[in-house]
Amino acid sequence: MAVNGILEARDLEAIDKVIYRAPEEELVARQLFNIKSDVPEYMETYGYNVMTRSGVAKIIADNTDDLPMIDADMTRYHQPIFTIGGGVKYSDRELSQARAMGMNLDAEKADTVRRAIAEKENKMAFIGDASVGLKGLTNAVGIKVEAAAATWAESTPEEIVEQIRVARSRITVIPGYSNAPLNLVIAANQYELLNKRYNQYEPKTILELIRGYGWFEEIKSLTDLLGVGTGGTNSFMVYENTSRTAELLIPRDITRHAEERRYPGVRVPFDSRIGGLIIRTPYAIIRVDGI
Repeated sequence: MAVNGILEARDLEAIDKVIYRAPEEELVARQLFNIKSDVPEYMETYGYNVMTRSGVAKIIADNTDDLPMIDADMTRYHQPIFTIGGGVKYSDRELSQARAMGMNLDAEKADTVRRAIAEKENKMAFIGDASVGLKGLTNAVGIKVEAAAATWAESTPEEIVEQIRVARSRITVIPGYSNAPLNLVIAANQYELLNKRYNQYEPKTILELIRGYGWFEEIKSLTDLLGVGTGGTNSFMVYENTSRTAELLIPRDITRHAEERRYPGVRVPFDSRIGGLIIRTPYAIIRVDGI
């Protein structure tokens, strides 16, 4: 009965439909990185190796033990795994009214929980969390960082495209990366500037031209790149988008738990287990500040 604070199956089903239907723009990190979910959810940390540079072989003489050890370029890291979550609460009055009118509960309350978890997931992937010492794509140890010659507002379309081309080349010149699949992520304000027409002779926008070059698998706007650069400037980033460079660690996806009676109503908790971004080859990532 409603006065006992018990949710009916139809209510839980309606809540589930909301909590698991996250729009793509919310879970952008999941579009841009491979998901690693084969780690047991009870693990507190995940250990992995970070390649500080590409392994280098050399010519060796006969009868010598001077063999270059490629694993000398590896550093062992341990990524902590965290629980993030939230919940929705329904009062006894809401429950009683829904039952009396033969209606479902307002499942849209779950929308705020889903959005909060998605936002935290994205923040952990791109920025990390300084309070627990977690690094993200923008501030991982070992990534390349450069300053733009000028802000995009002060640059011509040709200069903007050249900035992006040069940043891309910082990765494609690495041995074995000439044809690597790359992603381009841009601070939201500067992304909008790419919608300008390239010039009076070219009807396409800057963004359309860049897409046409086939340089990148994905080009995305990110609010998380606002103010992350040196001096609080906006940035864009280019990175190789395979699991050898980075993966999003999610041992357990968002899960609804059994409702809890909390006078004067009932609470429905949700949580997930996430470890942020595992970055194995930071040298295949570049951040350009001051755009």
